[in-house]
Amino acid sequence: MNHRELSKEIIRLTGGQENITQAWHCITRLRFNVREEKKVQLEQIRALDGVLGAQFQNDQFQVVIGNKVAAVYEELEDQLKQAGATEREAEPPRSRGLNAVLDTISGIFTPILPAIVGTGMLKGILALLVTLGAIQETSGEYQILASIANAAFYFLPFLLAVSSARKFKVNEYIALTLAGTLLYPTILNAYLENHLEPIRFLSLPVSIVNYTQSVIPIILGVWLLSYVHRWVDRFIPGPVKVIFTSMIVLVITVPILLIAIGPLGNYIGIYLEIGTSWLFAHSGPLTGIVLGGLMPVIVMTGMHYAFFPGTLQNLSKLGYDVLLLPLNLVANMSQAGAVMAVFLKTKNKSMKSIALSSGISAFLGITEPAIYGVTLKLKKPFYASIIGGAAGGGFITAVGLKCFGFAVPGLLSLPLYIGPNGGMANFWYALIGVGISFVVSFTVTLLLKWDEPITQQPAGASSSAIAPTTASESAKRSETTNQSNQIPATPPVTVHSIEEKKGEIFSPLTGELVSLKELPDPTFAEEMTGKGIAIFPKEGRVTAPFDGTVTMIAKSKHAIMLTSSSGIDILIHVGLNTVSLKGKFFEEKVVIGQRVNKGDLLLEFDIESIQAAGIDLTTPVIVANTPDYLDVVPVQVKGVVPMNELLLLTVR
Repeated sequence: MNHRELSKEIIRLTGGQENITQAWHCITRLRFNVREEKKVQLEQIRALDGVLGAQFQNDQFQVVIGNKVAAVYEELEDQLKQAGATEREAEPPRSRGLNAVLDTISGIFTPILPAIVGTGMLKGILALLVTLGAIQETSGEYQILASIANAAFYFLPFLLAVSSARKFKVNEYIALTLAGTLLYPTILNAYLENHLEPIRFLSLPVSIVNYTQSVIPIILGVWLLSYVHRWVDRFIPGPVKVIFTSMIVLVITVPILLIAIGPLGNYIGIYLEIGTSWLFAHSGPLTGIVLGGLMPVIVMTGMHYAFFPGTLQNLSKLGYDVLLLPLNLVANMSQAGAVMAVFLKTKNKSMKSIALSSGISAFLGITEPAIYGVTLKLKKPFYASIIGGAAGGGFITAVGLKCFGFAVPGLLSLPLYIGPNGGMANFWYALIGVGISFVVSFTVTLLLKWDEPITQQPAGASSSAIAPTTASESAKRSETTNQSNQIPATPPVTVHSIEEKKGEIFSPLTGELVSLKELPDPTFAEEMTGKGIAIFPKEGRVTAPFDGTVTMIAKSKHAIMLTSSSGIDILIHVGLNTVSLKGKFFEEKVVIGQRVNKGDLLLEFDIESIQAAGIDLTTPVIVANTPDYLDVVPVQVKGVVPMNELLLLTVR
């Protein structure tokens, strides 16, 4: 399933465009605010090829995609725009309490991550180059690159104005004007020149505060702006709204922001810094042990967003962070240690492949594939990662490790631990912390025992999905299944190698078998879309090859995709280049999302008319998620296959 098909399915299974009120993404997850949670088909989304997991957290619906999330989101955003935003009759239910706070922080800070992460990494690289003597701080090259590295933080209120406006649903350009007022030379120069006499507005004093690199004042300001804008907009007549609404809104909001809200936000930021310093001064390594160990759980629940305002505040005011970024670094390396131990220890080829790829991602600071794909599934490696994170967290808080820039906490972010003056002591502490977390987690995982994951689909399986389970549980289920289906007893090795690992696909057509390699279309012949076999049909009917769900029907009706209850994605592509017929001579008998049983009629087509149009009717039957399996094996490769005859086996 490509990115466009995946995003389309996610939208559909989330309840459609009308159920999605906001969509954005972070490094590995699609994030949604939805109107009605009950419309979200959680299990079906989890079963999609390309989805690592799905969950509701803090009144958000999150779909874990992994490293390809940006590409999937691009397609998803495009489809949402094409569908068009429409007015809703009722507002979606509002979050309450802590959930509302976390949802708001996530919605504001996630969209700006590319800017602050990119510039943060550049800051780390510059520090490394200066330390190595490759560049001089007085050179023009350094000054230009330093300008780029510092721009996102210096003008942080502008970035936050846009993302806050999107979250609070107010005009982005008015919000940017609000941020521009905070950074206007009159205000900034008054601070820099240390004016003792405050500027006054209607006899009320305007506090002189440096709002560059500030976080909380602009967020509170845009929040106020959203309420003022809705209130003013109610009273301005339609023909003159564009002229007067924004002017009145700004004249009301800006003075309140400069006189009250801005200074309040500034004090909140100051006390966040004081609170962080107090926490480390009084608890020391204990804070690192607890937060370092629990960081995977904190990230999974979205609680890490609660640290974002304090982290950015510390980076802008102090020049470093001692909490979120350093602790995330050791926690991520602990996940890497656990999955690399799984990679070495497991005998399951599929798990070995997942562990290797997710381990590489974890080294780069992206741990969701490791957590959802490996450690949580096996459980004990997850516990080992908690122990490793706690060990590394205790060390780095004991030595007071500092991170001097914002970046994804992985090995590539290590240059950010070099002191701004070129000092290397902090960098060595970071390396030791990383080493402790990795080694402890790796060693504990090797020492622990876990049951190998095995997925089974017994012969004749129907619509009920059989979830991944352990070897011991799988053997018991296999024995019960064999008895119920009157399958003769077989040696244990045969049960494990065949019954527990194969998925069956039955022929959707009656016709002559053709190898994919013989097809003139290289997309199918070179198995770019997956492995399978082709059939030259003898009659114009296509039926369901298993019990499952219809997940895609081409607009031209010539192709249909289904997902079995156990997660096999099958593409049935009637003919080659039949898309050129634009649906002529085809008639679908099902709709997207419909549940079907093996043998149910899916599609009818006029063989004679299609052949008269000069179209080759050879029909590929493809396992679209072939990479999820060790192999896809045709039961036979020559001769005529009847409809509903066993056609393909997927082997895990």
